[in-house]
Formats: sequence, structure tokens, C-alpha cells
Amino acid sequence: MSEHRRSFINWGVSEEGEESDSQAEEKSEEDDEIPVRYGYPSKIKEKKKMAIDPDGATMQAKGGERVLMKVSAFRQSLSKKRAASGALLICVIGMAACVLPGSTPTRYIPDQMKKTSSAFDYHDGANYGYNETTFDDGNSEQSGKYNLQHDEPMISGGITIPPYIDATFVDTFQPSDDGGFELTPFLATSGEYPFFWRVPNVGSRIENMLVSCVKAVLATSAFRDDERGAENALRVYNIEDRAYVNVDLSQTAGIERASDLNLAETGIADLFVTPHLHYASHKLLSFPEHKGRMFTVFRHPIERAIVSHSDFIKKHQADSRLAQMSLAEFAQSDYSSKDWLTRFLVNKRRERVTWEDVQKAKEILRKKFLIGLYDRVEESMERIERYFGWFRNGPLERECHQNLIAAERAHDTEDYMYEVGQEGSIDIGSEVYGLMLKNNEKDMEVYWYAVGLFEEQGKLFPSLSW
Repeated sequence: MSEHRRSFINWGVSEEGEESDSQAEEKSEEDDEIPVRYGYPSKIKEKKKMAIDPDGATMQAKGGERVLMKVSAFRQSLSKKRAASGALLICVIGMAACVLPGSTPTRYIPDQMKKTSSAFDYHDGANYGYNETTFDDGNSEQSGKYNLQHDEPMISGGITIPPYIDATFVDTFQPSDDGGFELTPFLATSGEYPFFWRVPNVGSRIENMLVSCVKAVLATSAFRDDERGAENALRVYNIEDRAYVNVDLSQTAGIERASDLNLAETGIADLFVTPHLHYASHKLLSFPEHKGRMFTVFRHPIERAIVSHSDFIKKHQADSRLAQMSLAEFAQSDYSSKDWLTRFLVNKRRERVTWEDVQKAKEILRKKFLIGLYDRVEESMERIERYFGWFRNGPLERECHQNLIAAERAHDTEDYMYEVGQEGSIDIGSEVYGLMLKNNEKDMEVYWYAVGLFEEQGKLFPSLSW
């Protein structure tokens, strides 16, 4: 681990890297020979030994020693009570989420959701070169296939991926001794950062599991509309027992501030979360000191478009015109995104995206991304957690994941039923499906290629244990 990542951070770090005057002085109290200091977490594996300070600071270990936060007995008791109350609330919500969909005759979970973890039945991969996973009459799964190889480049001739993307992100695979390929090992002490590329209408759900179940300290968008996101120093705040750095990586201005405050050098965050792949990598990462390890979770583009419409309706209830906008109207409006995946992968926000851009997007995914799928979220989360050394197969971790996933699936079913009730049909071949497909023509190519990558990458992971 670099000296920057080993340094203790509280209210700020001076230019020389020493503690500033505003930092609490190191105390040398004898408490079972455990030193007492102020600081923040730098490595996830140490958090199991830590407790949360109700005022927002957390503890870390340095050089293998255990470091405790100086907190009064009363405040420690308060923190434990809050944690217990939070755990009870999560369990109650999780059980309710599992029960609600079947509690009334107007709600149900379609058969395809039971098999694919999705309420939306969009098996259209054959149109994009992917022979999808199928089920025979006995519900026996037959795995899908895209006919791709790890070493098969998706670009040729003069087409290249951006040099700074190639330089600042580690390749997902490396040649193995037997002549094949293996996952490039992640070294938590090397100064590299897990980098979660957040895709709309799926990213927040994955982020929720990372901060709640993995207990990672996230640099994300938690302080987008919060004055703490404008402070002149970085620190960790605990929001409902979830640890966030006071930055906003969902906007370029927030990324600029995080860069000015040397987010990567402080080691204060366990991973970065942002939709702005190119801008964030340029501002936050560096070669060779702080490279990134990219991962993401994809969701079918048509499904994302439908959920986007549902969210749009909920957010605009005060405006009767927008609140009554149909899915078809939404798909034809400027409110609906067009080929979001491809645009953000190749950094073309407003320009026309081409089929050459599609190939470039596929190559970035092939070389640089660990792929997850929302339709197979349990398997995806286990792969991600195993790869980064976060996987804990204990009953608490498993229950945390299951409760959050159950709640999200209940929301998905509600979205599905709402849109079917409004449109009559949103199936493949319907008019509204065609409108959404037109908006996501290139994203469909990218998405189904990512599904193929998911299948190939799965060969390098152990079987699902949950």
C-alpha cells in the first residue's frame, strides 16, 4: 500500500502529508495495548473489527495494528442501539417486500420473473447474435452463448479505445500459464481502486448492496444536494449506518472538486461510483500510482427505459401534464435517453453514435470490465465481491443481500404491472416496444455482447454459493 493510502485522514492532510492542526492529536492510552487514534477506514477487510462513531468518523487499522476511535461509553451504546434498530427495520421491510406482491389478487410475479429474476420478458438476444438461456419443460436451464472469446478483439484497423482509458484501467484478463486466460488478480494494497460504472435504473440498487451489505466506504453521489459536499476537506459521514465520502461523483463539478481535494491520494474511499467513466478516470485516476478496476451491472435497455418512465411519472406528480405522459409519449420525447450505454462508454454525449462506436464500446467492455447482469443479480454480486476480496458468506451478509434484492424485485413487479395496465402490451412486437427499440438500437448490440461476456467470465469463477 502506498504511503498516501496508509496516512490517517480526519479533517484534512497538510501539503507535507502530516496531520494538520485541526486533526486530533494521537493519544497514547493503554487499553489492552491497543493504540487510540482518530482516522478513517482504508481497507474493507479491517472493518469487521470496527465500530461506527455516531458523529460520522470511523476507525481504521494501520500497518496491521488495530486502531480504535475514542468514543464515550454512552455514545458507543447509542451507536449499537441505532445499528440494532436499523437491522430490525431492514428485516421487516425485506419480509414485507417478499409478501406484498402476492398479498392481493391484482399483483403477481410472472413465470419469467421466477426464472430470470426479471418481471420483463425480453428474450430478444437472437436478433443480436446471442442464443439465450432457455428452459425446457422440466425447468432445466440450458446456458446461453454468444460465440465470443476473451482474446477476440472487437475493433480493427485504425479503431482504438481512448489511450487514457487503456492506461488508467487494468485489463480484466491476463494470459495464464496454460496458454488460456485468467482474471487479473486485484491487489488491494497496490493503490488501485475499484471503479463502479453506474448505469441508470440499476446502479443505485447495486450501490445499495455495496454500502449496506459489503460495508464499503463509497465515493458516490450521496452529497449531491448537501452542504457537506462543498466542504474544503474530505471526510467520511455515516448516513443511517452507511459510510460515504462527502463528494458528488454524479456531476462533473463534483468530480472536479474531488480531484482538487486529492480523493485518490487520501485513500479515504473503498471504491468510486460514477456514470462519468471518461471524465472521472481523467480527473481521479493516474498511471501508475492509482489505476482503476472497472465493474458494472447491466440491465436490458428496454427494461431500463420502462423503469425510467415509471420513475419519471413518480417524480412529476405535481405537474399533471407530465404525470399523465404515457410510455409511448415518453419514448418519443426529449425526456427519454437514446443509446445511453454506447454514448457514455465512448464519450459521445451529443454527437451521433455510429456502428464503429458500438465496436469500440464492446472492446472497452471486453478489455476493462468485470460484467454483472441485473437479471442474475445474486450471481453478479457474488462474482464482484469475490473478485475484490469482499465476499463474506455469513448468515448476516446473505440475509442483507436477499432482503434488498427481494425489495427491488417487488418494485420491478409494480413497475411492470403499472405499464401493462397503461399500455395494454409492452411485449416484443408491440408498438411501444418498437418506439423504445428505436431509441436503443445500438445499446441493444452492446447489451447482448455484455451478456455474452458475462457467460464467458463466469467460467473463471466458482459456482454460486448462495
